[in-house]
Amino acid sequence: MKKGLLALGALFAICLSMLATDMVVKQKNGVDQKINVVDTSETFLRFKILSDSTVELTNESSCRGHESITIPEKVRIEGKVYTVTSIGEWAFYGCRSLTSINIPEGVTSIGYFAFKGCRSLTSIKVPEGVTSIGDEAFDGCSSLTRIKIPKSVTSIGASAFSKCSSLTSIKIPEGVTRIEFDAFSDCSSLNSINIPEGVTSIGENAFSDCSSLTSIKIPEGVTSIGYSAFERCRSLTSINIPKGVTSIWIFTFKECSSLTSIKIPKGVTRIGSDAFRGCSNLDIVINNSKDNVEVGADAFKNCKSVKWLKD
Repeated sequence: MKKGLLALGALFAICLSMLATDMVVKQKNGVDQKINVVDTSETFLRFKILSDSTVELTNESSCRGHESITIPEKVRIEGKVYTVTSIGEWAFYGCRSLTSINIPEGVTSIGYFAFKGCRSLTSIKVPEGVTSIGDEAFDGCSSLTRIKIPKSVTSIGASAFSKCSSLTSIKIPEGVTRIEFDAFSDCSSLNSINIPEGVTSIGENAFSDCSSLTSIKIPEGVTSIGYSAFERCRSLTSINIPKGVTSIWIFTFKECSSLTSIKIPKGVTRIGSDAFRGCSNLDIVINNSKDNVEVGADAFKNCKSVKWLKD
């Protein structure tokens, strides 16, 4: 009898263990999905409680020596189950051995510096539901060749993809309205980028030193293009300036030596110093008169030609 009770107790403990590591949830389509729950005592990843049901992965996690990491969808802390909804600031900063990472569907935000300096990371899938990518989140991920940004993203921070020198193309979601400063600077392999119609401003140095970028279409809703936005985009052959733009700031197109023609709309009343300097193959047509446009020093230096359409 005693042995029987012991055996029953052992079986009960095993069942509890199984319940402790898995949970079943019903999806929208009615199908049951089994989700693995990771106890924080069994992982090197560290989490901060955000609410009664959610946690954030923190920078206290030690990623040294890890090449592949799967972030759990659910974690147990002191017996209670939480959903991972955020990758915190500096979470994987400088994880130089990291080549791949799996981000769960419940994550809605990626904090600033989250993957900065992960120079061996080659690809990453940002799940649907993420709405914001923080400043410098992927800065210096020099081996990153592809990333899919979901439609749910409405905010991409400053320098978010700066120095991603292996990235060849990227599509910015429709919900994004501003390209922040340095967002894609020094992406030297980037040859294709899609800017959605809802974007109204392009920040300083946003695409500077994107030396493989050959063409880009700026949406008509853009009213502001920051200084050095396209500086040293030496493969850029064509670009448009929307009618709503009133100023072209300093260094905006400096040393875009492959540009051959550009038409500046009549709404532009200021062209900053060195704005087109070094555009040696460029014929510029300005739909205005010299009297109506303030032109900074050396704005057109070394350009092929400048033509004013009005007296």
